[in-house]
Amino acid sequence: MLKIAKQQELDTAQSWFARSFGDPSAGILPAELPVSFRFGDRQSSAIIKDWEAQWSAPSTQGDATRRVLSLSDPETGLECRCEITTFANYPAIEWVAYFRNGGTADTPIIADIQPLDTLFPLAKEQRARVHHAKGSQCEYDDFQPLETALSHNARLSLASIGGRSSDGALPFFNLEMDTGGVIGAIGWTGNWAATFQRSEKGVPVRAGMPCTHLQLYPGEEIRTPRILLVFWDGDRIHGHNMLRRLILAHHTPRPNGEPLRVPISNTAWGERKAEDHVARIRWLHENQVDIEYYWIDAGWHGDNPFDPQADTFGTAWVIQVGNWWPNQATYPQGLGPVGEACKQAGMGFLLWFEPERVYQGTQFTQECPQWLLGPIGTNYLYNLGIPEARQALTDKISALISEGGITCYRQDFSFQPAPYWSAADAPNRVGMSEIRHIEGLYAFWDELLARHPGLVIDNCSSGGRRIDLETISRSVPLWRSDVQCWPDFDPIAMQTQTHGLALWVPLSTGCARTAKAYPFRSALGPGLVMDWASPVFEEDVALDLNLVRQRLDELHAVRAHFHGDFYPLVSFSLAQDCWAAWQFDRPDLGEGMVLALRRPQSPFPLLKTKLHGLDPGAQYEWHDLDRGTIERVSGRDLLETGISVELEGQPDSALFLYKLLG
Repeated sequence: MLKIAKQQELDTAQSWFARSFGDPSAGILPAELPVSFRFGDRQSSAIIKDWEAQWSAPSTQGDATRRVLSLSDPETGLECRCEITTFANYPAIEWVAYFRNGGTADTPIIADIQPLDTLFPLAKEQRARVHHAKGSQCEYDDFQPLETALSHNARLSLASIGGRSSDGALPFFNLEMDTGGVIGAIGWTGNWAATFQRSEKGVPVRAGMPCTHLQLYPGEEIRTPRILLVFWDGDRIHGHNMLRRLILAHHTPRPNGEPLRVPISNTAWGERKAEDHVARIRWLHENQVDIEYYWIDAGWHGDNPFDPQADTFGTAWVIQVGNWWPNQATYPQGLGPVGEACKQAGMGFLLWFEPERVYQGTQFTQECPQWLLGPIGTNYLYNLGIPEARQALTDKISALISEGGITCYRQDFSFQPAPYWSAADAPNRVGMSEIRHIEGLYAFWDELLARHPGLVIDNCSSGGRRIDLETISRSVPLWRSDVQCWPDFDPIAMQTQTHGLALWVPLSTGCARTAKAYPFRSALGPGLVMDWASPVFEEDVALDLNLVRQRLDELHAVRAHFHGDFYPLVSFSLAQDCWAAWQFDRPDLGEGMVLALRRPQSPFPLLKTKLHGLDPGAQYEWHDLDRGTIERVSGRDLLETGISVELEGQPDSALFLYKLLG
């Protein structure tokens, strides 16, 4: 493994760990945990020093070492257990806190549980700012990078909206302090909130669920959101790239134990006849269109009469959410023939579900209403917090995965769950419905992955509204925003999503509806979603197959580089009259790529920019894919003089590959 962390950064992380969690090797306990809560009428910082405490023996796997710090109240039996992971190769600390009632009576109220509550020291004259990002809300500024300066006594609050983790705000932040800083990632797929306040001593930071006020019954246990901190020094983008590498190493799915290969997919609406899907799959294969997954979206399920004009903007598919069986009008033999056609063509089979939403009148409302929360309007929430309900749903979905030979399970979630949770909570159990549901979601996904080795989970929620540290550990967001539901969406949306999300989340896919260079390259990533590529369905466009194959060859040439370090080469912008450009560098391969995009109204035909992360003393092979030229250039020239990209078109694009020589 190539070293990325500086020794100073590793020392900073170790020092923070000792200050916040104590020294397990010496049996020293912390004076004040970075986990806080109120217990009865007292703050945790005032009482845990009197609790019994012990460390478990460390457990090491690879470069990660896990330790458990257990604290217990001798009076009530409440236990607080922190499962903490440190990393030999990264200046990072990660933890989850658990609360368990080890006593024989209900606990006093446990409230305002914050898994991150700490002060980052900073001199009064030193600057502080928070780098953060918008979430996904079906807007062209989805995942836009944001920056907020923290002047004296300034306060910044970030939070999700409605109970989905990246609805409104992305659950990541980078607190920049003078010449360094700390990146935080929150692993919680429900409600979260974070606050930053500049004080005389530094920057206090708190993060966790926004509202907890609950008792635990004897033997009952709950968990908190997961927290990951990465300490960095010097260049802020260096910090983001350490985060990217850590996520790829420790928080990315590994189907069959192998690194995740993000798929190149071709989408089809679910309300189409099975024989047409099979014909389309065969056409793609016979015409050597290199599709890896055939994607069937909503509309394949339930009992609606067949409507050949149905699409995502209709309502017929919505009223069947909760009826999870193949529609006999369109899939008379079930999903098996489609899955078999995919297998014969060497493709994976991706199928859409939305199991947490149950529409009024569907199967679960009639047969198992006790498993549902609501209704609110026409929708119920399937309660994954009930073990019996979760088991039944797991069995149902698992059977469909087996029947259809499904290799990618796509889970959507198109409404806000927070009102359902709030309505279900008793006054002394505020937050419990959400906690149990989110714990159940993780258990549901983990069981599907265990039952079906090699299965990939596509995480969708009205687009990318459930992207957080826990979901990306189990899934990949193949549909980052619902902006691309509209056939005429502007490719700038793909560019801005890539720029904004790549700072925090290494793997996701954009969408292309044409093989023309500018829009296709705007969507380039480790995989791709294509909404075209056959004449079988009436809505498909005429294709230039040679152009399609050329674009797919380009994608194959660059896709591995998106697993590398990310360097924005121009500032983020939503404007039509500028350029977008970035570099993805693979120091482990000695290779990388540069993509430059001149937008439709840019009056500037020339872009000059310097590259990053290269060896100044080395020579590189520089390949211009459009001109077909290959030249030799020094790393020093690329770093110090940079490159000049001249494009005549409006819009236009240029794609380059480079490779270390010798």
